[in-house]
Amino acid sequence: MLALCFQVGPTRLALDVQQVREVVPRVVLSPIPHGPHWLAGVFVYRGQVVPVVDLHRLLMTGECPPHLSSRIILVNFPGNEQKIVGLLAAQVAEVRELERLPNGITQGENTPHLGPVLIDSEGILHIASVDRLLNQRTCLELASVSG
Repeated sequence: MLALCFQVGPTRLALDVQQVREVVPRVVLSPIPHGPHWLAGVFVYRGQVVPVVDLHRLLMTGECPPHLSSRIILVNFPGNEQKIVGLLAAQVAEVRELERLPNGITQGENTPHLGPVLIDSEGILHIASVDRLLNQRTCLELASVSG
């Protein structure tokens, strides 16, 4: 599997490139008053208002740091391929070939199950998916914000 690798707090994640529409630089986002704490804001991308989820806030690891390697990963909105959503993450810099492992691990109760893991020279790498990162409740809140 060809995967885009990135960082969310201390956690390394990989997302199958087939789930990624595009990776764009971090841009200035318009805030959404009274939006969920994990919603970084919105921006206009090719005529569409795109909500951006700060994965760091969503996974309770603080805010995405303002590094040059921080990017917005554009993915299809779960259940609606006509809409897109942005995932804000740090150290988005590597696409690499990965082998999938059948067994995953579950973290603490406050952190969602991120999927199967690989162990490499840098430690644990979670093979995530958009559906795991953006659960049903998150998607409902996003839909109410983005219309």
